[in-house]
Amino acid sequence: MIIKNRRVFLKVAVAGFVAFFLFIWNKLTLRHIETSGAEEALVPLNKNKEVQFFDKYIIVNADNKTTVFSSNCSHLGCKIDKMANGKLVCPCHGSEYDLQGQVIKGPAYKNLTVVNSTISEDGKSIIVKG
Repeated sequence: MIIKNRRVFLKVAVAGFVAFFLFIWNKLTLRHIETSGAEEALVPLNKNKEVQFFDKYIIVNADNKTTVFSSNCSHLGCKIDKMANGKLVCPCHGSEYDLQGQVIKGPAYKNLTVVNSTISEDGKSIIVKG
């Protein structure tokens, strides 16, 4: 394909550069999120609360099950720290997740990351691995 017009060439070049930049940005952001959780933490557990927000984790008690999610939004890694209308809401770009970590509203397109965890023997804390 031969490009005959300078404007068309510039538009294609700029669009290609922007697409490449967004691709690299997304890869770097997701790699940071994946590698930032290689530790073990002991977090207090309150079974009477449906959702508990911590710095790196969100603990959800729903359907007689306790699940720990990463508090990083799957879009650009912003910290999810609030719930509205029964949904977990990212404060940066408005992505919404249900209490199973499934994306309800974008711009996020990946579900929240489930973090491995076990409840302590006394049931008062949760050991988070990751």
